[in-house]
Amino acid sequence: MHGKTGLPLSISITIRNVNDSCNIIGNARVDIWHCDKDGYYSEYNVSGYLGTENNAGKTFLRGIQLTDSGGQVSFKTIYPGWYSGRATHIHVEIFINAVLKKTTQLAFPESITTAVYNSSLYSPHGQNTTSNLDDQVFADSVSEELVTITGDTTNGYVAVFVIGVVP
Repeated sequence: MHGKTGLPLSISITIRNVNDSCNIIGNARVDIWHCDKDGYYSEYNVSGYLGTENNAGKTFLRGIQLTDSGGQVSFKTIYPGWYSGRATHIHVEIFINAVLKKTTQLAFPESITTAVYNSSLYSPHGQNTTSNLDDQVFADSVSEELVTITGDTTNGYVAVFVIGVVP
């Protein structure tokens, strides 16, 4: 999914039906996307700390999967970078029967993000000065969007998250 340099990140997302005792939802489409370690997204021509980067027509760090019979998808990517004004995050959309049912974002614990951004791959960009609580999206809901994550800057990270949807 990535094609970009960065610390390995595996993400496991489970989709649950909030109207049906939080039972799993199989065959839901999960779309994720995030910026590279330097804060650039694919499909955009944007300015960043390395200058303007034209990524129009490129599709790095984006993935689409259908949940399995256990309601899960797993993506292999890299730990996302950051850009001015936003805390570190990954975008997620959930579709059921081709209809968008939920748009959300995944937040990361700041202690992990600090360690990642101190690593040799990420340190040239520096630390993100926007915290989860200062972020306009996460400020009032970070506890509901924070991934559970394990790992280290040597071997990479594994994040898990559960998303409840109304089908």
